[in-house]
Amino acid sequence: MIKRVTCSVRRGSQEESQHKIHCVVLNQDNKIIFQSGNIDKNHCLRSTLKPFQSAAAINCDTHKKYSLTQKEVAITCASHHCEQEHIKTIQSILKKINLSEKNLACGFHFPFDKTSKAKLYSKEIEKSNIYNNCSGKHSGLLAMMQNLNMSTSQYIHHDHPIHQHINNYIISLTNQQPKELAIDGCSLPTPYFSLLTLAEMYMKLISAPKNSPLSIVCQAMMAFPTMVSGTKGFDSYFMKTLNGRSVCKGGAEGMQALAFKTQRGKRVSLALKVLDGNHRGNYISCITILNYLKLITKEEYISLLGFVNENQYNLNKIKTGKLVCNIID
Repeated sequence: MIKRVTCSVRRGSQEESQHKIHCVVLNQDNKIIFQSGNIDKNHCLRSTLKPFQSAAAINCDTHKKYSLTQKEVAITCASHHCEQEHIKTIQSILKKINLSEKNLACGFHFPFDKTSKAKLYSKEIEKSNIYNNCSGKHSGLLAMMQNLNMSTSQYIHHDHPIHQHINNYIISLTNQQPKELAIDGCSLPTPYFSLLTLAEMYMKLISAPKNSPLSIVCQAMMAFPTMVSGTKGFDSYFMKTLNGRSVCKGGAEGMQALAFKTQRGKRVSLALKVLDGNHRGNYISCITILNYLKLITKEEYISLLGFVNENQYNLNKIKTGKLVCNIID
């Protein structure tokens, strides 16, 4: 099923802006059941890769050596909002591996969580690289290096041997070389793959054999969805709405990937890119496409749509227009 998908931002009755959506949806036989745009074009995967970077550490038995809990595994897959529970969980990992926040080389940024953000601005708490939405991923990487007896010095440099371990694991999953390895926002290598490859990766994640690295990561994300983004994050909201049947992970520049078991027990996966990189077109498009394909129930659709806030308002809370996803033949 080939369609054209756009996300329209309406002001009044007219379209003010438009985002083009490239997307592919697979069934459990890896057959394409929906596509829009060029699904073979390579995109930088950004944070949609995090569950697989985490699985690379699990593949080395890092979780066993340091007795990592499911919550701790989940935070290594996260683009978290720096809520208190996120920070405490990362600190727990660092303590187990005998390192500190000073070893995190992801860089600092003011977080999404308003409470942490206010405390940082007021200097009630000191700036630290743990306040970075990728610090969970970095703590997992540090644990992997400690497990493999590698130096953690200069680990963000792309010639550090830890990255070859991770890249080899990703290549083993995809059976292909990435088009390119670029620099992510947190400085680690991030590959270019197609949306089709990304959807296949998420199908493997949701279908992984019990106790395999991918299954351990999948189960951790399902058990602790709030660790993956935050109490107000779409990834966490999607996973909670589907109640232990899904994994969902977004990335910068309008990237999104997810996989889940439908109410009928069938597995599906989706990979999506907002072509202009604007995240505004992301969530509404995912939800609309899944509803269009009747892969989610009416109740799930209504709940998920409630997250998006289709209606657009100005600062005086006057409705100015609407956010709409269009699926066109």
